[in-house]
Amino acid sequence: MPYFVTIILFLCFQQVSFSQDSMPNLPVICYLSEKNSFTEIPAQEFILASGRLAATSNFEVTYIDFPEQVKTSFEYAVAIWEKYLISTQTIRIKATWSKTLTNTVLAETGATRVYRNSSIIPNLPYANVWYPTPLAEALSGKDLNSSDFEMTVSLNANINWYFGTDAKTQAGKYDIVTVLLHEIAHGLGFSSSMSISDTQGLYGQSGSAYVFDVFMQDSKQVKLTNTGVYGNPSTDLKTSLLSNALYFGLKNPSFANNLPRLYAPSTFKSGSSFSHFDESTYTVGSANSLMSPSFRAAEVNHTPGDLLLNCLNEIGWQINGLNGYLVIDVESIPEQTFEVLVFPNPVEDIVNVAFPLQTKPRSIKIELLDYQGYALQSIEKQGVTVETIAVDVSALREGKYFLRVLDGQKVLVKKIVK
Repeated sequence: MPYFVTIILFLCFQQVSFSQDSMPNLPVICYLSEKNSFTEIPAQEFILASGRLAATSNFEVTYIDFPEQVKTSFEYAVAIWEKYLISTQTIRIKATWSKTLTNTVLAETGATRVYRNSSIIPNLPYANVWYPTPLAEALSGKDLNSSDFEMTVSLNANINWYFGTDAKTQAGKYDIVTVLLHEIAHGLGFSSSMSISDTQGLYGQSGSAYVFDVFMQDSKQVKLTNTGVYGNPSTDLKTSLLSNALYFGLKNPSFANNLPRLYAPSTFKSGSSFSHFDESTYTVGSANSLMSPSFRAAEVNHTPGDLLLNCLNEIGWQINGLNGYLVIDVESIPEQTFEVLVFPNPVEDIVNVAFPLQTKPRSIKIELLDYQGYALQSIEKQGVTVETIAVDVSALREGKYFLRVLDGQKVLVKKIVK
C-alpha cells in the first residue's frame, strides 16, 4: 500500500475514533423569578485580594454583540473563577448577547462537547463516562478541540440587568455577575443528562452517563446509574427523578450526613431539573444558594459556596482554597521562574522532583496529595541546590494525584498519574 494512502487511512481512522468518543453537550436553561430578595453575598476575601492571589487557570472570552459595560461584568466573573480552578488549559467561552431567549429565561449555557476515555484521552478517572470539554482538557492536560470553544454562554439581552461588580442590590434588577458565576459552573460540569419521557426516566448519550450523573443518589444513597437497581430507561428511575429527594454523593466524610440536595421537582423542567441545588434547602441569601434553579431580582451572590466547590472537586476539578489547599500568596514573589521537573509521569514506583536551575540553597517542601486535596506524604529538605528528590508512590493505588512543591512563598502544582 502506498505510504500516502496509509497516512490518509490512519487519519480517517483517528477521526472516526475521536468522533465516537466526543459528542455535542446538552445545554442548561436558567430562569428568573420576579420577586426581589435584597440579599448580598460578596466574593470571598482571598479572591478579592487580587494583588496577593495568583490566578490558577485562564479563561478567554469571545463576545458576540455584547455592550462594553457587560464585558466588564463578564471579565469580573471570569476572574473570580480563574482563582478557584486549577488547570493548565485555557477555557475559551463563546458569549452571546441574545435577543431571542424568552422573557423568563436569564441564560442558556453548556460545554460545547463531552468526551470519554479513548486512545486520545486514556486517563480520565471514570471509564465510559462523558466529561465536559473544560474538565476533560484539565484532566488530560491537552487542548482537545484546537481553536474551538470549551463552553458557550447565551445571556438574555432583554433582561433588566445590574452590571455592577460591587455586590450591591437594586430593586427589579438581576445581578449579572451572580448569573455568570452560576452559568460558568454549568459549563464546567455541574450539569446532568438525566431526563423524563412520558413514562420513563433515562440518561446519557450514546450509552454513557455524564460524570455529574455518576454521583446522583436517591434518599437511600443508591446511585441512579446503578443498573442493578435502576434500568436506563425505567419507570423506577422516573419515580426517583421526580421524588424531590435526590442528592449528590460527595465522598468527603464531612458531608456524609448532609449530602447536597439536588433540584428534583415532581414536575420535570427540561434543561433545569437535576442540574441545580434544591432551592427550598438552600434558600435565597444562604451560603450555597448560587446554584438555585431560578434567580430573583436584587439577589447577589459572588461566592460559589462550599457545596458547589466540593461537587466540582468530586467530578474531577482541582479547586484552589478547598480543604485548606491554597495557591498562593504572591505579593513578594521575585520575578524569576520557579523551575521544577517532575518525572516520569505516568509513574510506577518512584517519581522524581528535580530543581535544575537552583543556584542558592533553598528550603523545599514536597507534598503528595490525593485527588480530593488531602495530604498523603510530605518531604522537607533544607539547603537544596541542584538536587533530585525521589518520592516513593509504590504503595498507592492506580489513579490521579498531585505533587505540590513549595519554595518559600512560591508554589508549583503538578498532576501525576499512577
